[in-house]
Amino acid sequence: MPEFICRMGTVEGDVIERIYVSDSAEALRRELERKDYLIFSVRRKGGGLGVFPGLGRKKIKMKDFLMFNQQLAALIQAGLPIVSSLDVLLERRKNPLFRKALGDIRDQVKSGASLSEAFDSQGDLFPKIYSSSLASGERSGEVASVLRRYITHTKKMLGLKSRVIAALIYPAILFCMSFFVVGILIYYVLPKFASIYEGFGGVESLPLITRILVGGSLFVQNHAILLVAGLLAAVVGLSAWRRTPAGALALDRWKLKVPFAGGIVRKYCVSRFTRTLGTLVTGGIPLVTSLEISGPAAGNLIFQTRLEVVSRKVREGNALAQSLDETGLFSDLALEMIKVGESTGALQDMLENVSQLYEEEIDNSLQTIEALLVPAMLVVMGVIIASILLAIYLPLIKSYGMQGR
Repeated sequence: MPEFICRMGTVEGDVIERIYVSDSAEALRRELERKDYLIFSVRRKGGGLGVFPGLGRKKIKMKDFLMFNQQLAALIQAGLPIVSSLDVLLERRKNPLFRKALGDIRDQVKSGASLSEAFDSQGDLFPKIYSSSLASGERSGEVASVLRRYITHTKKMLGLKSRVIAALIYPAILFCMSFFVVGILIYYVLPKFASIYEGFGGVESLPLITRILVGGSLFVQNHAILLVAGLLAAVVGLSAWRRTPAGALALDRWKLKVPFAGGIVRKYCVSRFTRTLGTLVTGGIPLVTSLEISGPAAGNLIFQTRLEVVSRKVREGNALAQSLDETGLFSDLALEMIKVGESTGALQDMLENVSQLYEEEIDNSLQTIEALLVPAMLVVMGVIIASILLAIYLPLIKSYGMQGR
């Protein structure tokens, strides 16, 4: 019999995760609900593909998943059964990982599992908000409407991410080109001048800036292999450390504290959280369950850790705005808007307004940083390149000046 990992809430208010053996996810869900557990998720152990956990999330692009949902919503809206819709869409998938997962989902639905359970059984391959939204749509009989709502949510998230990336492309290209030019000057140009400088009475007679740059360039040229190997080792080590719980937590904490950029990262996380929470609440999913899902959607472990505390406090009866205020991650304006939404019963609308407000602030901040960063980088790199050229030609200028006398 297959094993299932079940995440559920107890009558005491605790959230637990246990492994059960059952004929199907639906049978296990019914059995646990009879024992007064609040079921958050039931997924097959191993995540359906689970030899490499987390690999699917990297290989299934959000844009591909968005296109799949647009096609699925259209087929369901046209009256095609879910199994037949999955058969049609399975033939169109080019990504082998996505195709394999979709085949497993199709087989589970054929055997009697619900669509939400089939997607949830794939572990972290698909967003948690997706299977939860599907579950609410299945209960209300409005799967197509839920899919359209998820499509709108995904488009807005992709739009925000695209704007952030677009604002960073030009500064990144400018930095890489400047680094390349400086590298050529240090590795190829300066060492060639070293032999010329020998005729000026030795390196000791050169100006200080020239001696420093010539010594540095010769060191780089003579130890290039070791320097490249050390750089690669540092990158690999940092990447491995970043994948550890302590490393990921430290990196996410550092992201929030970086001058200028830290404020944008904070706003980006708040926008993702509030938009995801608003989408789930609009879909009829209970607030506590929505908080459980929205915390990881923020994309930052500091947010996720503190929002887990918020979820626990809301389950105990505390107000959402008050619990969010205690995290220290939200602005006063956002908290006031959420508080008004709670008191007036329009929480989903206020969450949408908060996410829009933060997205506008992100756009303004990115425009400001880009307007300041690009000229600053040009000035800094101009000074660096001019200093290198000055160090190269200063001994030559002095030599010609002495010969003119």
